[in-house]
Amino acid sequence: MSHWQPTISLKNLQARAHVLDRVRDFFSQRNVLEVETPLVCSHTVTEPNIKSFSIANMSSGRYLQTSPEYAMKRLLASGAPDIFQICKSFRDGEDGTHHNPEFTMIEWYRLGYTLEEIMGETVSLIVEILNTSDRKLSIGYVTYNELFEKILDLSFFDLTEEKIDQLCIDHRLQSQHSITKAQKIDFIFSHYIVPKLDVNAITCVYYYPAEQAALARLNALDHSVAERFEVFCGGLELANGYVELTDPGTQLARFEKDQLTRKENYLPDIEIDQYLLNAQKHGLPECAGVAVGFDRLLMLALEASSIEEVMSFSWKNA
Repeated sequence: MSHWQPTISLKNLQARAHVLDRVRDFFSQRNVLEVETPLVCSHTVTEPNIKSFSIANMSSGRYLQTSPEYAMKRLLASGAPDIFQICKSFRDGEDGTHHNPEFTMIEWYRLGYTLEEIMGETVSLIVEILNTSDRKLSIGYVTYNELFEKILDLSFFDLTEEKIDQLCIDHRLQSQHSITKAQKIDFIFSHYIVPKLDVNAITCVYYYPAEQAALARLNALDHSVAERFEVFCGGLELANGYVELTDPGTQLARFEKDQLTRKENYLPDIEIDQYLLNAQKHGLPECAGVAVGFDRLLMLALEASSIEEVMSFSWKNA
């Protein structure tokens, strides 16, 4: 028998609409303009750890977007003010209690914001949705390295290949692929350190290693760390943000490094998005941006046990 029914209850469907209204009100109060960008584009991300959906039957190569980041930055380079977007995003292979290959993302950009300002605003939005009269989550800010020192009693700056491999063995953390030192460190962080975060707290982790900068700029005083942060509630990641890299030369070098990593791991080759690089050459203003997984946020707000409980239809029955 076909399971045609929605995975969401009527109560949660109504709650979803209400929370979306609250998110829009949050940005309206701050004069942040809502925008829309294409879901289907000619380019996608080179990031080796993200699998994009390609649309194979189109006459020219097209991809479902993993996030609206590149297009929103092109808007900023053209002169757009502070902007936000609530949209569908797509990532292949991400399916489970906390994942769905199609999901809703809140992404926004603030001109001239510092790392402290964008982290504070992100936490404010999350607190706005999660805190109730019956539940008050504590808030903590900690650097990436401080978490390593607190939980593993060592600095990631002191990690040698031998120590990393031993940690993987000790904690039974194995990857399916041959990965770089930076990827192994991130593997340890996400599979051993993050699950130990306080379930009753919102934890903002910042100053990620430079090797994990992605599209973030490096700290001006310490190039070993990037002005990147993530926000967790317990062991669940809710947000990922940066003070944005604006230099096209540095960005190109990072994309080329991604391509090399993809080649070494026998992953599909992804062309570099020249639209984004040309926008940076034209002049991407100093800004900070962040993406929040709306479905995960709603899942926590409604105390749901699975992400499909806050989606009209899960990937399995859509």
